Amino acid sequence: MESSLQDLLAAITEERVLTPEVFSDIDCDEILASREDEEFERELNRVLTLVDKEWGDRDANDEYEEMIDEIREHSFQIASQATDEHELAGYIADDFELFARAIALELTDPFLESLWEAYENGEIPSPTSIQE
Repeated sequence: MESSLQDLLAAITEERVLTPEVFSDIDCDEILASREDEEFERELNRVLTLVDKEWGDRDANDEYEEMIDEIREHSFQIASQATDEHELAGYIADDFELFARAIALELTDPFLESLWEAYENGEIPSPTSIQE
């Protein structure tokens, strides 16, 4: 995963992740259904809970909020424009917000890393694309 929020935003805006190729020939319904896999959801919710708890315990969250919002917005716009599928774009934006918060917290997790690796490999994370 990127080392700073600026690096994460640059990876998005410079199309190092979320490239047009990621969205070519994808089945949005299949991806959405696969993300409802029980184990995938359990791991994702575990990481979300961990990040949310750590985020809530921090004193200086406001300094990161603007950039995190920008990262979320850019990732949503790219996915939405490429697919016209707002539910999928929302999942992708959620993933990138999760990455951003984890970076700000300096938090690492194997499942989170596997989500990031899927994006780096030009895939939208799903149970079949992640490798723990």
